Amino acid sequence: MRKILGSLLIALLLTACGSEENGQEKQFNTDKKVETKSETQNELKEMEQLEKKIATVAKEPQKAVTPPTKKTEQATEKLAKNIFELTTIEGKKLHVDEALNGITFQEHKDKIVLLIFFGYRCPPCLKEIPAITKLVAEKGDKLAVIGMEVQRLPEEQLKTFTANKKINYTVLSGENTENSKFISYIAERARWTGSIPFLVGIATNGEVGVVHVGGMGLGEFKTVFDNLEKQSKQ
Repeated sequence: MRKILGSLLIALLLTACGSEENGQEKQFNTDKKVETKSETQNELKEMEQLEKKIATVAKEPQKAVTPPTKKTEQATEKLAKNIFELTTIEGKKLHVDEALNGITFQEHKDKIVLLIFFGYRCPPCLKEIPAITKLVAEKGDKLAVIGMEVQRLPEEQLKTFTANKKINYTVLSGENTENSKFISYIAERARWTGSIPFLVGIATNGEVGVVHVGGMGLGEFKTVFDNLEKQSKQ
Protein backbone atom coordinates (compact mmCIF):
# COMPACT_ATOMS: atom_id res chain seq x y z
CA MET A 1 0.00 0.00 0.00
CA ARG A 2 1.18 3.48 -0.64
CA LYS A 3 2.71 5.28 2.29
CA ILE A 4 -0.11 6.97 4.19
CA LEU A 5 -0.04 10.71 4.69
CA GLY A 6 1.46 12.17 7.83
CA SER A 7 0.07 13.99 10.83
CA LEU A 8 -0.17 17.31 8.94
CA LEU A 9 -2.77 15.88 6.57
CA ILE A 10 -4.69 14.33 9.47
CA ALA A 11 -4.84 17.76 11.11
CA LEU A 12 -6.29 19.21 7.93
CA LEU A 13 -8.94 16.51 7.80
CA LEU A 14 -10.04 17.21 11.34
CA THR A 15 -10.43 20.98 10.99
CA ALA A 16 -11.52 21.60 7.42
CA CYS A 17 -15.07 22.32 6.31
CA GLY A 18 -15.82 24.52 3.32
CA SER A 19 -13.17 25.95 0.99
CA GLU A 20 -12.61 27.24 -2.50
CA GLU A 21 -12.72 23.60 -3.63
CA ASN A 22 -16.44 23.27 -2.89
CA GLY A 23 -18.39 22.11 -5.90
CA GLN A 24 -15.31 20.78 -7.66
CA GLU A 25 -15.11 17.37 -9.28
CA LYS A 26 -11.89 15.49 -8.63
CA GLN A 27 -10.13 12.47 -10.07
CA PHE A 28 -9.53 9.18 -8.28
CA ASN A 29 -6.08 7.66 -8.71
CA THR A 30 -6.55 4.40 -10.60
CA ASP A 31 -3.19 2.92 -9.65
CA LYS A 32 -3.40 -0.32 -7.71
CA LYS A 33 -1.76 -0.67 -4.34
CA VAL A 34 2.00 -0.12 -4.39
CA GLU A 35 4.19 -2.41 -2.35
CA THR A 36 6.23 -0.93 0.52
CA LYS A 37 10.02 -1.21 0.50
CA SER A 38 9.95 -4.11 2.96
CA GLU A 39 7.30 -5.90 0.90
CA THR A 40 9.40 -5.44 -2.22
CA GLN A 41 12.50 -6.81 -0.47
CA ASN A 42 10.56 -9.84 0.74
CA GLU A 43 9.28 -10.42 -2.77
CA LEU A 44 12.82 -10.21 -4.17
CA LYS A 45 14.04 -12.73 -1.59
CA GLU A 46 11.22 -15.08 -2.51
CA MET A 47 12.06 -14.71 -6.19
CA GLU A 48 15.75 -15.42 -5.51
CA GLN A 49 14.83 -18.55 -3.58
CA LEU A 50 12.55 -19.61 -6.40
CA GLU A 51 15.29 -19.04 -8.98
CA LYS A 52 17.68 -21.21 -6.92
CA LYS A 53 15.05 -23.91 -6.76
CA ILE A 54 14.57 -23.75 -10.53
CA ALA A 55 18.31 -24.02 -11.05
CA THR A 56 18.44 -27.06 -8.76
CA VAL A 57 15.64 -28.96 -10.47
CA ALA A 58 16.66 -27.97 -13.99
CA LYS A 59 18.68 -31.17 -14.14
CA GLU A 60 15.50 -33.14 -13.48
CA PRO A 61 13.26 -32.36 -16.49
CA GLN A 62 10.55 -34.73 -15.29
CA LYS A 63 9.74 -32.38 -12.40
CA ALA A 64 7.46 -29.43 -13.10
CA VAL A 65 8.52 -26.01 -11.84
CA THR A 66 6.09 -23.12 -11.24
CA PRO A 67 7.17 -20.15 -13.37
CA PRO A 68 8.11 -17.00 -11.42
CA THR A 69 5.57 -14.94 -13.38
CA LYS A 70 2.75 -17.08 -12.01
CA LYS A 71 3.90 -16.53 -8.45
CA THR A 72 4.23 -12.79 -9.04
CA GLU A 73 0.70 -12.57 -10.41
CA GLN A 74 -0.68 -14.44 -7.40
CA ALA A 75 1.21 -12.17 -4.99
CA THR A 76 -0.10 -9.06 -6.74
CA GLU A 77 -3.66 -10.38 -6.53
CA LYS A 78 -3.32 -10.97 -2.79
CA LEU A 79 -2.16 -7.40 -2.24
CA ALA A 80 -5.52 -6.12 -3.43
CA LYS A 81 -7.59 -8.03 -0.86
CA ASN A 82 -8.88 -6.83 2.51
CA ILE A 83 -6.63 -3.77 2.71
CA PHE A 84 -8.72 -2.27 5.53
CA GLU A 85 -11.07 -3.57 8.22
CA LEU A 86 -13.20 -0.63 9.27
CA THR A 87 -15.41 -0.49 12.35
CA THR A 88 -18.79 1.25 12.50
CA ILE A 89 -20.09 3.02 15.61
CA GLU A 90 -22.27 -0.05 16.15
CA GLY A 91 -19.22 -2.31 16.24
CA LYS A 92 -19.83 -3.90 12.86
CA LYS A 93 -16.96 -4.56 10.45
CA LEU A 94 -16.56 -3.35 6.88
CA HIS A 95 -13.88 -5.02 4.78
CA VAL A 96 -12.32 -2.99 1.99
CA ASP A 97 -10.69 -4.48 -1.10
CA GLU A 98 -8.67 -2.46 -3.57
CA ALA A 99 -9.82 -2.38 -7.19
CA LEU A 100 -7.99 -1.19 -10.28
CA ASN A 101 -10.18 1.90 -10.62
CA GLY A 102 -11.46 2.23 -7.08
CA ILE A 103 -12.37 0.16 -4.03
CA THR A 104 -14.99 -2.38 -3.04
CA PHE A 105 -16.73 -3.15 0.25
CA GLN A 106 -17.20 -6.88 0.79
CA GLU A 107 -20.39 -6.27 2.76
CA HIS A 108 -21.91 -4.17 -0.04
CA LYS A 109 -21.24 -6.15 -3.19
CA ASP A 110 -23.62 -5.42 -6.08
CA LYS A 111 -24.63 -2.12 -4.49
CA ILE A 112 -23.86 1.44 -5.41
CA VAL A 113 -21.84 2.95 -2.57
CA LEU A 114 -21.68 6.60 -1.57
CA LEU A 115 -18.71 7.17 0.72
CA ILE A 116 -19.24 10.52 2.43
CA PHE A 117 -16.75 12.30 4.69
CA PHE A 118 -18.45 14.78 7.00
CA GLY A 119 -18.09 16.69 10.26
CA TYR A 120 -20.48 17.12 13.16
CA ARG A 121 -19.90 20.91 13.22
CA CYS A 122 -19.73 21.50 9.46
CA PRO A 123 -22.82 23.48 8.28
CA PRO A 124 -22.93 22.12 4.69
CA CYS A 125 -22.46 18.59 6.04
CA LEU A 126 -25.38 18.99 8.42
CA LYS A 127 -27.53 20.52 5.68
CA GLU A 128 -27.20 17.53 3.36
CA ILE A 129 -27.97 14.82 5.95
CA PRO A 130 -31.77 14.99 5.42
CA ALA A 131 -31.26 14.61 1.66
CA ILE A 132 -29.04 11.56 2.17
CA THR A 133 -31.54 9.90 4.51
CA LYS A 134 -34.32 10.46 1.95
CA LEU A 135 -32.15 8.97 -0.80
CA VAL A 136 -31.40 5.88 1.31
CA ALA A 137 -35.09 5.38 2.06
CA GLU A 138 -35.95 5.72 -1.63
CA LYS A 139 -33.26 3.48 -3.13
CA GLY A 140 -33.40 0.69 -0.56
CA ASP A 141 -31.09 -2.29 -1.16
CA LYS A 142 -29.66 -0.75 -4.34
CA LEU A 143 -27.66 1.77 -2.32
CA ALA A 144 -25.25 1.74 0.61
CA VAL A 145 -24.17 5.02 2.20
CA ILE A 146 -21.12 5.07 4.44
CA GLY A 147 -20.56 8.26 6.44
CA MET A 148 -17.13 8.87 7.97
CA GLU A 149 -17.06 11.58 10.67
CA VAL A 150 -13.68 13.32 10.42
CA GLN A 151 -13.88 16.09 13.03
CA ARG A 152 -13.19 13.60 15.81
CA LEU A 153 -16.45 13.72 17.73
CA PRO A 154 -16.05 11.10 20.52
CA GLU A 155 -17.75 7.88 19.48
CA GLU A 156 -20.37 7.85 22.24
CA GLN A 157 -21.37 11.39 21.32
CA LEU A 158 -21.38 10.41 17.65
CA LYS A 159 -23.91 7.69 18.45
CA THR A 160 -26.16 10.31 20.07
CA PHE A 161 -25.62 12.65 17.12
CA THR A 162 -26.61 9.90 14.69
CA ALA A 163 -29.78 9.11 16.63
CA ASN A 164 -30.76 12.78 16.94
CA LYS A 165 -30.31 13.34 13.21
CA LYS A 166 -32.26 10.15 12.45
CA ILE A 167 -29.44 8.92 10.21
CA ASN A 168 -30.45 5.68 8.48
CA TYR A 169 -27.08 4.77 7.00
CA THR A 170 -23.74 3.45 8.26
CA VAL A 171 -21.61 5.86 10.29
CA LEU A 172 -17.96 5.46 11.26
CA SER A 173 -15.77 7.46 13.61
CA GLY A 174 -12.48 8.95 12.44
CA GLU A 175 -11.14 8.41 15.96
CA ASN A 176 -10.74 4.70 15.27
CA THR A 177 -7.12 4.02 14.27
CA GLU A 178 -7.87 1.83 11.25
CA ASN A 179 -10.64 4.18 10.13
CA SER A 180 -8.16 7.06 10.35
CA LYS A 181 -5.68 5.21 8.14
CA PHE A 182 -8.46 4.67 5.61
CA ILE A 183 -9.17 8.41 5.59
CA SER A 184 -5.54 9.10 4.72
CA TYR A 185 -5.59 6.40 2.04
CA ILE A 186 -8.64 7.94 0.34
CA ALA A 187 -7.12 11.42 0.64
CA GLU A 188 -4.03 10.25 -1.20
CA ARG A 189 -5.82 8.40 -3.98
CA ALA A 190 -8.38 11.17 -4.55
CA ARG A 191 -5.92 14.03 -3.99
CA TRP A 192 -8.28 15.35 -1.35
CA THR A 193 -7.03 18.25 0.78
CA GLY A 194 -9.56 17.83 3.59
CA SER A 195 -12.53 20.06 2.65
CA ILE A 196 -15.88 18.58 3.67
CA PRO A 197 -18.41 17.34 2.82
CA PHE A 198 -16.50 15.09 0.45
CA LEU A 199 -18.12 12.37 -1.67
CA VAL A 200 -16.70 9.32 -3.41
CA GLY A 201 -19.32 7.54 -5.53
CA ILE A 202 -18.60 3.90 -6.34
CA ALA A 203 -20.34 1.75 -8.99
CA THR A 204 -21.31 -1.86 -8.30
CA ASN A 205 -18.07 -3.13 -9.86
CA GLY A 206 -15.97 -1.06 -7.46
CA GLU A 207 -15.07 1.58 -10.01
CA VAL A 208 -15.13 5.16 -8.75
CA GLY A 209 -17.40 7.27 -10.94
CA VAL A 210 -17.75 10.47 -8.91
CA VAL A 211 -15.42 12.41 -6.62
CA HIS A 212 -17.01 15.64 -5.37
CA VAL A 213 -16.16 18.35 -2.84
CA GLY A 214 -19.02 20.39 -1.36
CA GLY A 215 -22.59 19.96 -0.19
CA MET A 216 -25.34 18.63 -2.44
CA GLY A 217 -29.13 18.55 -2.42
CA LEU A 218 -31.46 15.60 -2.96
CA GLY A 219 -31.69 16.21 -6.71
CA GLU A 220 -27.92 16.19 -7.08
CA PHE A 221 -27.60 13.00 -5.04
CA LYS A 222 -30.20 11.36 -7.28
CA THR A 223 -28.23 12.40 -10.35
CA VAL A 224 -25.06 10.90 -8.86
CA PHE A 225 -26.91 7.66 -8.13
CA ASP A 226 -28.40 7.50 -11.65
CA ASN A 227 -24.99 8.06 -13.25
CA LEU A 228 -23.39 5.37 -11.10
CA GLU A 229 -26.24 2.98 -11.94
CA LYS A 230 -25.66 3.56 -15.66
CA GLN A 231 -21.95 3.04 -15.17
CA SER A 232 -22.63 -0.22 -13.35
CA LYS A 233 -24.59 -1.58 -16.31
CA GLN A 234 -21.88 -0.87 -18.88
